[in-house]
Order: sequence, then C-alpha cells, then structure tokens
Amino acid sequence: MHHPKLGEMFGHHDSMLVKQTAKGCCQEILGCEAKSEYKISAMDWGYIDTTSLLKEGALSQPDVLYAIEQSSCCIRFCWRDGRPFTLRVSEGSQAGGDNVATFKKPCGCPLYFSCSVPVDSDGNSCEVFSPCCCFLPKVVGTDPSGTEINQSVFICDQYCCVPKLGYKEEGKLVYLLRPDTCCCDCLIKPKGCKRGAYSVPFYFWDPRTNQKITNPNGQKPKIQKVWSGMKRECCTTADTFATFFPADASASRKAGLIGLTLLLDFCVFERQGQP
Repeated sequence: MHHPKLGEMFGHHDSMLVKQTAKGCCQEILGCEAKSEYKISAMDWGYIDTTSLLKEGALSQPDVLYAIEQSSCCIRFCWRDGRPFTLRVSEGSQAGGDNVATFKKPCGCPLYFSCSVPVDSDGNSCEVFSPCCCFLPKVVGTDPSGTEINQSVFICDQYCCVPKLGYKEEGKLVYLLRPDTCCCDCLIKPKGCKRGAYSVPFYFWDPRTNQKITNPNGQKPKIQKVWSGMKRECCTTADTFATFFPADASASRKAGLIGLTLLLDFCVFERQGQP
C-alpha cells in the first residue's frame, strides 16, 4: 500500500516532465560544480512528436514538484562523478513544500576511470578510459514516512558501450532501462531527429523476457531527453526529460521512476568522465 501523498501526487499521471534548472550557471562558469535542481510538471503523450521535440504547451504546464540536491560544495568539486547526495522531492514549484519522496545516493565510484599510458621513449603518453564496475551509482527512494520505495542502480555488463539502469523493488529487478541497440547489442541505435541531431530514448524492458514493454494502447513507456528550446539547450547544461510510465505502474512505482530519471541524468547526461 503506497503512502497517501504518493497517490495524491503521482496516481493520476501517466507521464511527467522533469526539468533541470539553470540555477548553477554562474557557479559553473567560475569553475564550481553547482547543486542539481529540478522542477517537475505534468506531461502527456500528445506533447511530444515521434522524435524528441516538445510541442507547444508542454513547457508551460504548472510545476507540481520540486527537487534539490543536498551535498557539500567540497564533495561536488573533488569527487563529482562519485559523490553522495540526497535529492528531496517536495510539493509545489519552489523549496519548502511538503515532503513527497527522498532519493539518496551513497558515495561510490564514477562510471569510468582514466590513466596515462606511455606510448614511446620520449615520454609521450595517451589517456586510456576503462569502465569501473564496482561501487557504481545507485539511488534508494523512500516515501514521506521513510519506507523504502525502490532502488535504482546502474548496471555494468559486457556491453559497456550501452548504458543500462535497473529498477528494483524489495531487491527484485522489475524493469531494465536501456536504449535500442544494434551490432549484436554492442552499440546504441540512435533515432533521427528533425533538427539533424540524434535522439536516444531509454525504453523499459522486462528483465525476465528481455522484451520491450508495451502499454495496452500500443505506446512504449520510456525516459527520453527532449529538446527544450534553442536558448536553454545552447546556453545552459540543464536537461529536460519526459518520463512515460508503464501502464500498470502504481503511484509509489511512478515516484520511484522519477528517481530513476534523476539517476539517468546523473549517470549519462551529467558529463561523466569529462574534466
């Protein structure tokens, strides 16, 4: 049985828009790593076209949830890609609302580590990157009473070029989240976008059958980074995600899938492995 607050905030939504704010732009220009801040609004399948473009009206929906990262400036600067943090999701469009859910990430390793390898006798070297398959990012979600909702985890396997995340409840893997693949599952299969770029939707897959989940109406639930306008995309590092829930998802599961969206942003879109 889910917490009443989760039913109130998530029960009637079949999708939501998770919008990272540009709050930390000035900090990042000065070389500091800013806290992640998000505003979450209602979304609908009709607000997105067949690629990743939002239609008019999608971004003007009122914000119903607010999330802010709680972590120290020192840890964000010194251990950015493995830092621990707490993301508190509250009701309303600004900080200070009633607690809805909390997502905690413990301290861990980054997705990749690098080392310099000598290439000749003159002292020249090259930077080599390798996956780090231990203590990988995970987020534990709890409801307002402190009861665990789910665990979202990054998955490392032999197909290291394809990012995959798992959604767990009570220790059992419920969904696998990954993009479509090609070349015997070794590479991501991009989807063309009208603006000449590429869209990479992350679909929900059944971990038992390895089949893509499809809702009864034929729509495929997914988490997708979407185009949110020229000014926002070109002038900030803030990302916007459309999260489309599986049809059978309960209110508490929908809340957990918002946590999965936040972990996806951290693992894949937050400049992991970059200087």
